[in-house]
Amino acid sequence: MSNKTDRTKLHIIQTFFTMMDEVGFEEITVANLAKQAKINRGTFYHHFPDKYAVLEEVEEEIYANFEQVLNDHIGWAVTEKIDVYGRQHVARFFKEACLVVMNFLYERKDTAQTLLGEYGRPQFIEKLERAYVSAVQRKIRLNANESTELEKLQQEFIYYGAIAIVKRWIRNGVKESPEEVAEVISKCMTTPPIEIFESIERGEADTK
Repeated sequence: MSNKTDRTKLHIIQTFFTMMDEVGFEEITVANLAKQAKINRGTFYHHFPDKYAVLEEVEEEIYANFEQVLNDHIGWAVTEKIDVYGRQHVARFFKEACLVVMNFLYERKDTAQTLLGEYGRPQFIEKLERAYVSAVQRKIRLNANESTELEKLQQEFIYYGAIAIVKRWIRNGVKESPEEVAEVISKCMTTPPIEIFESIERGEADTK
């Protein structure tokens, strides 16, 4: 594929996501997309069979790479982290692993904001959530199927607490750096919640 072809395809994708953010997926047609991108419809069809293919290609690229990042950096059992790093240093491991994921999302922040925005794709975000939970569960020493219902409730609190932080970060415009968000997630993962609430109530909350 030539550089010109690559640039045209990228331009189509960028135009598509700009329109999706402004008017939503349902309002996009090949005709108005081609007009907005200043190309003819034949050029569009040279790259994609329809508008669904544009969205699917981008989503699959993100999902496949996200899954690889998770497999490479997320999902050690906590007991293994403590064995390797020592309990006093385990927060550093959490932060380093979280930072890889935050950098990945930051590099795709515009697309992520669109997918999480008013005209977003909840099913795609849910797919990323399932990938994260699955990556963690695969490497937990206790098989998730062997957990009691009460233990599963506790796991939900941990998993979806981290996910909620990431969602809020993206929806609020990715104003904080990946390092700051990784620090927050790491702190929430390694500090008893009661201590976090205590520092908030005393006006001492930070990420140090």
